[in-house]
Amino acid sequence: MPHRTRPTPAQEVFGMPIVQHRKASALSYPIWVGSRLFLKPLLSLWPLNREGMAGLFLIDRMFAVGPKPHNVVREQIRLGDRPAEVILPTGPSRRDSDTAILYLHGGAFVVGGVGTHRSIAARLSRACEVPVFSLVYRQLPAAGVGTSVSDAMSAYRELLTERGYRRVVVAGDSAGGFLAAKVVEGAAAQGLPAPAALIGFSPLLDLDLADNPDRSSRSDAYIPLSQLVKLAPHFLRGPVAFTGVRRIADLELEDFPPTIMITAENELLEPDVIDLVENLDEAGVRAEAHSYSWQIHAFPVFGSHHRETLEAIEVSAEFAGRAIREAKSADDRENKWAG
Repeated sequence: MPHRTRPTPAQEVFGMPIVQHRKASALSYPIWVGSRLFLKPLLSLWPLNREGMAGLFLIDRMFAVGPKPHNVVREQIRLGDRPAEVILPTGPSRRDSDTAILYLHGGAFVVGGVGTHRSIAARLSRACEVPVFSLVYRQLPAAGVGTSVSDAMSAYRELLTERGYRRVVVAGDSAGGFLAAKVVEGAAAQGLPAPAALIGFSPLLDLDLADNPDRSSRSDAYIPLSQLVKLAPHFLRGPVAFTGVRRIADLELEDFPPTIMITAENELLEPDVIDLVENLDEAGVRAEAHSYSWQIHAFPVFGSHHRETLEAIEVSAEFAGRAIREAKSADDRENKWAG
């Protein structure tokens, strides 16, 4: 039977597995309004020519010199022939040495990196008590989405083979959520073990979203659909060709691992998340979607002291932890019978 999260008084449940978190914290309102008034106009005007896209790398550089997360150890490594950062929790731990998380950052395939997403990677590492590998995959303007997917798959494959992890959770936000779901597809196609779980924070699930007449960013705090329309023609740029589905809902549902997704209520990407999770649930795959009122796109990536961020991380870690335990039990049973 699919796992169900017990709703609290601050939650409403609409036909499980969709959990609606209605009661927003006081901090949520100024964040949402500020994003709508200042960030959305700025993003709407940002030039998306080659120079404009290339200049966005400065954002990651700024975060790289910012405050460092506490109670973790960080190491710069190479993973799948790409730069990466591995984050491990410090102090006493009951962590499973056979399990890791591969984190794929968001940023519309054009911005973001280890620096911008160090905080979310550290929080996941502490909450799940496993190492989190944050990958610097190639992105626009130098490389299209097919190349980003290839880098993600190479990292996933190395974790399972050369680095010896038996269970890998794939996680990502926004564009990184699309890459995480493509890892599910790639693992099935290449005969690799499926991820132990899939975590998506406001994941992009349709590469052709900009062409969907039923989608609007009118209620989204800061994502301008007009900019996605401009970016879309660049998605299929090389050097690695894009293959497989462009719409994650077109994947074979039985290939999905236990899946949890977090969204901001009424954000641009939420309808696709709700549709996918409901389809997974109907197919017998354990899946949950948690929708938070008065939040911004990919809010768990921001604000370490924000109540909704902490709650979303806790909910995701609890879900992933159960999936990891179930996968480990299945491995133990298989080894017992093989022995």
